[in-house]
Amino acid sequence: MALTTLLAIGLFFFLRAAGKDRVESRLYSSSRSLEEMGSALREHLERRGYRLQSADAEGIATFAGQGQASVGLALFLTGLAGTGLACLALVLQTLEPGWGAWPWMVVLASPWAGWYYRQRNQRPEQIRLKLQEADEDSVPLPFCGQHGSPTAPTRTAPGSHLWVEGHRDELDGLAAALGLQERDLD
Repeated sequence: MALTTLLAIGLFFFLRAAGKDRVESRLYSSSRSLEEMGSALREHLERRGYRLQSADAEGIATFAGQGQASVGLALFLTGLAGTGLACLALVLQTLEPGWGAWPWMVVLASPWAGWYYRQRNQRPEQIRLKLQEADEDSVPLPFCGQHGSPTAPTRTAPGSHLWVEGHRDELDGLAAALGLQERDLD
């Protein structure tokens, strides 16, 4: 029963963490020109439902949009919760046979997992980015977020550098859609 209790607690915290906001900062490089990259970025973000919210004097543009929950992940989490709760019900019924079928009623709570995930992920999101032209002796964009100090100068091929901060899944989609090469922030 102790192991079952620990597994139930682990399942609860896993389901709770599924709705957590995962904002990351990344630095990308591309062989595209600054103008071509800017157009591709704006087109991609507008296709994803983001709109330009602001641009400051330092060249950081902020795009705002509505985060969308994954239907597939919501169904997976519901199934995972259903399986975990069914195992808990089986253990409870084995320990207390006099309870009859009542322990199986906990399985009815499994749709809560998908509902909770969808509610937590239907939120406004922002993507902040700064685009910089890359020369032979260019310095990658200074990272001014949670990872610390600016990066050291490196030699790169002509093209452009992109510093971007946003939800991890959006950054993965952006990199895949535009063929960006991730660079190390350190």
